[in-house]
Amino acid sequence: MSFRIERNDITKVRADAIVNTANPIPVIGRGTDSTIYEAAGREQLLAERQKIGAIERGQSAWTPAFNLKKHGVKYVIHTVGIFYRDGNHGEKEILRSCYQSALKTAAELNCKSVAIPLLATGNYRFPKDLALQIAVDEISRFLLEHEVNVLLVVYDKESYKISEKLFDDVEDFLFDNLDGYEGEEDRDFGLFTSTAITGAPPERLFEGTKLNRPLKAARVVNLEPSFDEEKLITPIDVDAFIKISNEKLNFQNTLMQLIADRKVDNSVIYKKACIDKKFFSKIISNKDYVPKKHTVMALGLALELPLVEYEAFLASAGYAFMPSSKFDQIVKYCVINHIYNLINVDVILDDHGEECFAPS
Repeated sequence: MSFRIERNDITKVRADAIVNTANPIPVIGRGTDSTIYEAAGREQLLAERQKIGAIERGQSAWTPAFNLKKHGVKYVIHTVGIFYRDGNHGEKEILRSCYQSALKTAAELNCKSVAIPLLATGNYRFPKDLALQIAVDEISRFLLEHEVNVLLVVYDKESYKISEKLFDDVEDFLFDNLDGYEGEEDRDFGLFTSTAITGAPPERLFEGTKLNRPLKAARVVNLEPSFDEEKLITPIDVDAFIKISNEKLNFQNTLMQLIADRKVDNSVIYKKACIDKKFFSKIISNKDYVPKKHTVMALGLALELPLVEYEAFLASAGYAFMPSSKFDQIVKYCVINHIYNLINVDVILDDHGEECFAPS
């Protein structure tokens, strides 16, 4: 299972199913709807859509993908949104239902992957910040229950942004903590690659978003850590942090003890970390195996560790927050501020020009 963002035309994305923002009656609408019909074959797709008939707002139905099969797409899932008026006419609930029903349909079709656009932000004029909040919320919940790869497809760079206040808070933190950081100029990137399952309220991430604000691009002095630096242990008394009787302290022991302390199933942690079951089994069954740093960091976020415990957890795998790594310092900011949901962290990373947590 994984989650990622891609800027692309949804008809060019490889996935078992793609989600279409459909008209409630079987006619071809504008925007994404029209694009998908053109790519799949207008007559064939429309004939299948007419067999379905009307679709209620917030509900979904599927058809074959026809010509889109050349991209590996098997199904088109049609979901019907709602025009945004003022937020007081059930708009949010209906949009949530769109995501829920579309993703449920993908799971029922045994899809291993599904591509979905940011729904209702075009012709339906849903506020993009609110639409993003709902998308992240519902996709995160879905990923806790299903082994499906979800791809959120956006067409342009300005589809969404984190709030200006949060961006500025992270900037202040980087100025104080990132070696060689000179600030932002032309922020001409920013797209995250899972509310959120846990962590800071989603409203903090998205409220007050200024979609037309100037874009910037970060400049950081090239201070790439050496391999030896990357493996430095943080100056923390790890033995005081966690004690495992008559066993050698290692990453696997630390991870399993922390999960046991939280009285949750392994699946809760690996799903929150966007790690599949097979890879997680490899991690815990091989005492000599040390995952890559990003995997360890993702697991630490899933465990919702406070900073001292998070640093000790990294240390158990031989890693530390590097003062020269922008990625590391942004993750550290998130831990300090209890932003643990991986998708929300990815939002912040990408909006600061960093690569996001890669699917495992």
